[in-house]
Amino acid sequence: MIVSPLDYRYGRDNVKNIFSEETRLNIMLNVEAAIAQAESYYGIIPEEAYADIRKVVDNNEVKIGRVKEIEAIINHDVMSIVEGLTEKCTTGKNYVHFGVTSNDINDSASAVQMKRAISIIISDLEDLGKALVSRIKENEETIMVGRTHGQHASPITLGLKFAVYLSEIGRHLERIQEARKRIIAGKILGPVGTGAALGKNALKIQEKTCEILGITHETASTQIVGRDRYIEYLSIINNISVSMEKFATEIRNLQRPEIYELSEYFDSDKQVGSSSMPSKRNPIVSENIVSLARLTRSFIIPEYEAGVQWHERDLTNSALERFTIPYVSILADDIITKMTGVFSHLFINREEMKKRAYGDEFIMSESVTTTLTENGMPRQDAHEFVREASMHAYKQKKTLKETLVDMGILNHISEKILDRAMEPENFLGVSKEICEDAIKNFDNLQKYLAGEIYD
Repeated sequence: MIVSPLDYRYGRDNVKNIFSEETRLNIMLNVEAAIAQAESYYGIIPEEAYADIRKVVDNNEVKIGRVKEIEAIINHDVMSIVEGLTEKCTTGKNYVHFGVTSNDINDSASAVQMKRAISIIISDLEDLGKALVSRIKENEETIMVGRTHGQHASPITLGLKFAVYLSEIGRHLERIQEARKRIIAGKILGPVGTGAALGKNALKIQEKTCEILGITHETASTQIVGRDRYIEYLSIINNISVSMEKFATEIRNLQRPEIYELSEYFDSDKQVGSSSMPSKRNPIVSENIVSLARLTRSFIIPEYEAGVQWHERDLTNSALERFTIPYVSILADDIITKMTGVFSHLFINREEMKKRAYGDEFIMSESVTTTLTENGMPRQDAHEFVREASMHAYKQKKTLKETLVDMGILNHISEKILDRAMEPENFLGVSKEICEDAIKNFDNLQKYLAGEIYD
């Protein structure tokens, strides 16, 4: 029986595979083998014992079906794996799981899984950034109405809007890369974190095991890795999800028929927009991103709770973390890749943008105020002059220019200067430079991260 929508509707296989039952078992067995390798390196167990354990693990001799059979009898998930591995070993059977506890295996395996997931999420963010770079380059000079409070504001460019998004993605990349050293950590120090069963080389064995697994290790731990690490991971994912929802919400707003400046790709030959209204072309991908982003953020609440344990550890984190880490990782990848698809195939209605920008003189009120100030009128006086003209124009249903002229603006500036001040293309500031800087910064960030990212 399949219950979770992740199994049949959401998420990509490459991330879901990381958190599958089979992969989890394989990683946990490899943690056991890495522990045995480190222990043999420091003379805790015979080298031939490690070789035997490694052989069994590499040959995939421990089957998930057998592990489940054992668990049905003993009611302990990790010990079921230990017994399954032990019964397949010969010279190594006396040393499987020597000196360690279940959460040495669990938390170190989780670190490996998060490491793999983070690598994919980093790649996803880079792909999204590249899609935005393309849209910025195409739209550095695409004029559109800016909007504040849902109302028309001064003109901007679509490229500038996307440059804001690109800069945000760059910061997410920096955050997740910088936090990897804290997030991806295992521990091999036994049931209370002393490493007593491993003897004087316990810290070296922990360090060696984590080195073999390609993860960092705890400095000081209880029975488990500090959950502040997991909370930080979920916090970064949540921050990313907010950006995805923000971007998707903007697409949805600008796709409304009364605006229709941007639109998701719609396959008019095959796609159905509504079961009742055949004419509909709904922004379903963006809406899906918003919905899944909201779900993603909810998973941090139980993880906050998991950070509070009795003494050196209880079991209250165990069940919930079978959901939190896998679900947020799978959903993060899903919404980022969907967002990349939306931007990659976005319909941009430049004619509508231009028509709206040039059809609303009121968006140039800041420009006129600035021009009056530059030509000798005190700034606050200029603001009040243009404000009164605007309110009068609204009431009288006149154009802003007509009202400004009626109120005597030509006593302060020439009509030529006024006309120039009311052209949207003349009041875009340094938008193009910002676009170019955003692209340059993202390119430099990618080059920097290329030397930092490890697999």
